[in-house]
Amino acid sequence: ALEMVLDRARREEKKRIVTYGPLIHNPQVVALLSSKRISATRDRGEFTPDDICFISAHGISPQTRRDLRSTGARVCDASCPDVLKVQGTIRKYARQGYVTVIFGDRGHSEVEGLLGFTEGRGVVVGSPEEAAKIPHSDRVCLVSQTTQNLDDYRAVADEVRKRSPEALVFETICASTRERQSEVLEMSGKVDALVVVGGKNSANTARLTRLAAGRVPVFQVETADDLDRSRLEKYKTVGVTAGASTPNWLIQEVIDRLQDWSWERRSRLLKAVHRLGSVLVKSNIYIALGGAALTCASMRLLQLPLSRSAILLSFFLVLAVYNLNIFADRSAILLTQPSRYRFLLAHRKKLYGLSAISLAAAFILAASLGTAAFILTVFTLLSGLAYSFTFLPTALPGIRLKNLTGLKEFFSSLGWGVLAVLIPVLSTPGTPPRLVPVAVVLIFVFSILFVRSVLFAIRDLQGDRLVGRETIPVVLGVRQTKLLLFSLMAFAAGLMVLAAARGWISPIGYRFPVVIGYGCLYLLLYHKRLVYQGLPHELLVDSQLLLAGVISCGG
Repeated sequence: ALEMVLDRARREEKKRIVTYGPLIHNPQVVALLSSKRISATRDRGEFTPDDICFISAHGISPQTRRDLRSTGARVCDASCPDVLKVQGTIRKYARQGYVTVIFGDRGHSEVEGLLGFTEGRGVVVGSPEEAAKIPHSDRVCLVSQTTQNLDDYRAVADEVRKRSPEALVFETICASTRERQSEVLEMSGKVDALVVVGGKNSANTARLTRLAAGRVPVFQVETADDLDRSRLEKYKTVGVTAGASTPNWLIQEVIDRLQDWSWERRSRLLKAVHRLGSVLVKSNIYIALGGAALTCASMRLLQLPLSRSAILLSFFLVLAVYNLNIFADRSAILLTQPSRYRFLLAHRKKLYGLSAISLAAAFILAASLGTAAFILTVFTLLSGLAYSFTFLPTALPGIRLKNLTGLKEFFSSLGWGVLAVLIPVLSTPGTPPRLVPVAVVLIFVFSILFVRSVLFAIRDLQGDRLVGRETIPVVLGVRQTKLLLFSLMAFAAGLMVLAAARGWISPIGYRFPVVIGYGCLYLLLYHKRLVYQGLPHELLVDSQLLLAGVISCGG
């Protein structure tokens, strides 16, 4: 539902978009939509023929749909497909004269919508005890609100069958809800305490809390700021789960906060190692070291003499570009990497100074390498910043690469390829470079950087949608994007072996399928959700670049 509304808001910026009631039951998401001029109301008098009206994920009754259409507004349906299925079941049997019994929460948006399909012969029950009191009927159709507890529903079904043995019982609790509840029960036996993240007005979040409450101490929070450290610190292992409507960035922020507290309880050495790794990653020094290593690897593959100036140029320019992008895209960082956002706020002045020094050092080094290197450095800088900054004059419409599908990933990877390959080639005196070897190494560098960029776009998918960034995963979907990345990795590995066999590049090219294999490994770990977020994920992914530098050494 959230993706549908955001996609329409991007396509029709001049239209007012209004949701009939909260789109999902999460106050942080509703507030975020409001900041993007997407409002919510149940007052049909507020709709005009120029508006786009979205039905919320919980669905509405047929009468409410007719009332909305009578306003002249363009009505778009963001109802959950599982809810639509239940509505269709009720409609079918209500027309055959069946009494519909709905197991759910009275007054909930979904339940109110379902009642509208019963043709006046609907009754809501919230427990087996209430089900035991419904009047007898030969023709009963039993359904459930899609986010109810499966065991409770089965108990209600038993009572309904006692009253009406011929009752038709449909299992309408959605698969996601069943899996989430099953996982909560399983997790409850493995942890000392459980944190449930979700809106206080979210029925399915509250249900997860009640489900685990008898098995383990449970803390329901809306955001990381609601965590009570004094109460949680006494537990060794804390599990985290979330309601269906809780956005990823809120979940991640809670996990980050708990992990920070956890590291503070480790030995002094481990705390120091964690703090160092965190600073290196969040300040972008680690990825800058990877940039320097990749430049070193490129020169070794092309059998060029190692240039200290070119290697340092890569380090400083990558450091400057990444930090400048963070400053320019703070709203996106908040929604995709909340712990990095907090680091930015805490060390803003130091990072500004680091960026300025890095940029100045990069231009000094570029100038020392010659005119061609200086021009390519400017190109790399612009291609790295283009998706966060608007470069056209203010008299023209602002054009940002983040609004053009895939160009962010393409240009940032291409710019880095120029930095790691073309600048060392053109700044090395002597015989002119051969086109084929340079093209091979450039394609290799572009491939691993493109895979890295798109993988982080998959991780940040929800946040990118919220800020309106048209990344490849937003357009292709996660499954097709992962297939693309694995295919690109396989192509790069084959290309390196072929190029080494033909003598186009140094024989050390035979080693580089190891770098590609490492990339496939972190893609697999991400796919299996073994290492897919936070500091460990960034360290794992960016270590591929350092591995390329290590592989190229010796021999």
